Amino acid sequence: MRKSVRGLIGLAVAITITATACSDTAITAPTRAGSQASASLLGGLLGGATNLLVAPVTRNTPLASDVSWTFTAGPGGAVSSNSAVGLTVVVPYGALSSTQTITVTALAGAPVAYRFYPHLVFSKNVSLTQNLNGTSVGLLGLVVLNGAHFTGDTLDVNSDGLVSVDETVTALVSVLTQTATFNVGHFSGWILASGAADDGGY
Repeated sequence: MRKSVRGLIGLAVAITITATACSDTAITAPTRAGSQASASLLGGLLGGATNLLVAPVTRNTPLASDVSWTFTAGPGGAVSSNSAVGLTVVVPYGALSSTQTITVTALAGAPVAYRFYPHLVFSKNVSLTQNLNGTSVGLLGLVVLNGAHFTGDTLDVNSDGLVSVDETVTALVSVLTQTATFNVGHFSGWILASGAADDGGY
């Protein structure tokens, strides 16, 4: 009888620990460090590589050259849009502690990719909203869009057209407005991606 009671208590503790772990995973927002740690772990299991390969959303008409613009954002926040490339940047109140002049560059070519300067870390997430009209996204692709972070000034594209990134965040898609929005905690390079490559994505 005592063994049965002990067994039940042990099972209850194990279930509680498992539920707590699952709960923590569900409510904890992903961070760049956490993403890299997960990528490193999976990459180690698959052969040591740590970069994730994603398929970029592309423009139906590639940009012939880079398109750049600047705007000023400070502690009060800011909103900047460029209809030519379909991007809207929203810096919320309190995201910055000082005024910054931010340069956004839509990279030449087909991928929907942007470079931001200076490289900033925000106290609150900044939202990037991309208009999907004129892109390769179809109705079936709307549920699997991500924002993906790349380092460097240009995209690292392999022979299959996949881009090497080190972080992804989920994009929320509005079918009504045909837009995809994702939140970022820092600036450098971001693309809109249609998901990770199947198997061997690292």
